[in-house]
Amino acid sequence: MSKQSSLSEVIADNAADVFLKENVGSDIFIASDIENLIAKTAQVIYQNIDDPKFFGALINYKDKCFVVLNTHQDLRARYYSAAHEMWHLALEGSMLGRQSEVIKTAATQEDFDNERAADHFAVALMLPKKIVVNTWYKYVQQREVPNPALAKEAVVRIAEVSSMPYEAVCRRLDELHLLMSRDLLRWTREEWVAYLEQVGFPPSPLDNAANFKQFAGLSSFIKKQVDKGQMTLMEAANFLTNSDPKQAINYLKLRKEKVERQLSEDENG
Repeated sequence: MSKQSSLSEVIADNAADVFLKENVGSDIFIASDIENLIAKTAQVIYQNIDDPKFFGALINYKDKCFVVLNTHQDLRARYYSAAHEMWHLALEGSMLGRQSEVIKTAATQEDFDNERAADHFAVALMLPKKIVVNTWYKYVQQREVPNPALAKEAVVRIAEVSSMPYEAVCRRLDELHLLMSRDLLRWTREEWVAYLEQVGFPPSPLDNAANFKQFAGLSSFIKKQVDKGQMTLMEAANFLTNSDPKQAINYLKLRKEKVERQLSEDENG
């Protein structure tokens, strides 16, 4: 692990502990409630974008925060993405309590990898050390070295109660020195789903997407900015490209009409 990665992960790990103490507690899995926590301080925008590489984003505009989440992703990936964006959101506000400024300052260091920190924060936040350790030993029947079948079953069960991706659970277990088989770190989502079918686990709804769109808050906010003359039509179109593409096209059409009208007036004048 590089010095840059180590620094980023140590700070993110500490930030996750602080966040849990300030907002939730470290003895429960946050799971899907992560989106409700985000909604307390930001407008959550749900968009169904058919792009496997797009998970989410944080948008800041005029002291207002918007968190965009892609409902085209399966639920595990969506909740993980929400936790990732929570890192960026926490750095914007006071959700880290009295440690906010200390952590914000640390995150501005030259050797700090912000995206790596966000990923590590997401795992530490959604899979708190204390409850993961206790749950793991419960599921593996208190064995220090559980057999492979029992270990795989425990990974699946923790992924289920935490609503996290199987790969994230394996990484967290490895960080906590609980995962004896490092081969599981290389398993993909598809391999885990195939394993569930093979051993007869019931299908999990968390492995599927819940496609829907909800972005009225953002579109209304942008409209108010345009109406007040505080945002140009081009800025509005660019801002809504991902969250509300239809409205973005409308703004582009309005801009085109405005430009053509001005050109016509100039020619006639």
